[in-house]
Amino acid sequence: MVLLDSGATWTGVGALALSALLLALGMVLFARWRKAAALEIARIQAASERTESLLAEMTRALGDAREQGKHVSALGELDSTLDLDSALERALRAVSGLAEADGALIVLRHDDEEPITAAYGLSGEESSRDLIGVPPEAGHARAVKLNYFYSADEAANDEFRLSGGLAVPLADENGQRVGTLAVFWRRSDRAVADDELERFEELAAAFGPTLENARLYSEARRLADTDPLTNLRNRRYFEERLRRECARARRYSRALGLLITETDGPLSDPLAAGERIRSVVRGTDVPCHLGDGRFAIIMPEAGQTDAERLLRRLQFALGGRVDNGNDGVRLHAGLVELRSEDDAGMLMLRAEEALQRSKQASQEQMTASGASSEGSAR
Repeated sequence: MVLLDSGATWTGVGALALSALLLALGMVLFARWRKAAALEIARIQAASERTESLLAEMTRALGDAREQGKHVSALGELDSTLDLDSALERALRAVSGLAEADGALIVLRHDDEEPITAAYGLSGEESSRDLIGVPPEAGHARAVKLNYFYSADEAANDEFRLSGGLAVPLADENGQRVGTLAVFWRRSDRAVADDELERFEELAAAFGPTLENARLYSEARRLADTDPLTNLRNRRYFEERLRRECARARRYSRALGLLITETDGPLSDPLAAGERIRSVVRGTDVPCHLGDGRFAIIMPEAGQTDAERLLRRLQFALGGRVDNGNDGVRLHAGLVELRSEDDAGMLMLRAEEALQRSKQASQEQMTASGASSEGSAR
């Protein structure tokens, strides 16, 4: 029979009780820690979600600001010029970039005049076609969505073909229709969301008044630079344009011809003469009336041979068709080609000298012919 020590027994019981207490306390503390940790994790997740939301909102805001910045930048560039060609080019580049389009087209119309058309990202053949059909009239359709359909052969052989586009009206600051703005996409058609259409309309609303102002300024400049007798460019424009063409030809090592003509007497119909001169010059030539029956034609990318051909056409156009007495119009001419050492003044001086030599030779020929006729009569 084993006798237990009562003191040891109570010591063991006390140790077990203490262990149980510590275990219970640990469980309570662990539960509290888990709860606190869960709350902290929840707070961290909530903070993370708020941060992500804030970042997304900031990203959207930055994107909007960037787009707005592009918009403002485009308007700033457009408003900085009154030159119509520059304004059209800047507007086309801006709208192509902002609309993420492959091409753009602007058509400006005024009364019964020929429309002014400018294109970007389109081939010459494409821009010559009526790509936008019947444009939307102000007060009716907001826009015209364009879809192009091709035959199977065309679709297979032309992977860069135009697939679709969008056209909206252009209006001046008074809301009057002045033209049409269109963008185009290639290869595959794309849907146009409402917000995208709204942005496109905003661009058209911003560009319309600026382009119309540039057109009006261009028209005013054209009238100021036009000779009222012949409807050709006047002397002031000639001198300014000759300086620019000489500088451009020398900068890019290009040819430049200058032809100056003079008639013996006044033209019976200067306006008809101007029309006939325009009918024989190239599209790149610049015909001008210097006054008193003197004409000058600036010929970019042309040399002596080109100027001689043009002179023969002018002799027929003026000498054969503009009546001035029984003998028609006698035409004298000075033809020169730009040299490396020439500026506008030197080129003009050489042309004047060539003209004087032509007049002197003609006078000597007439004198000799008169003397010969007089000798024959005797």
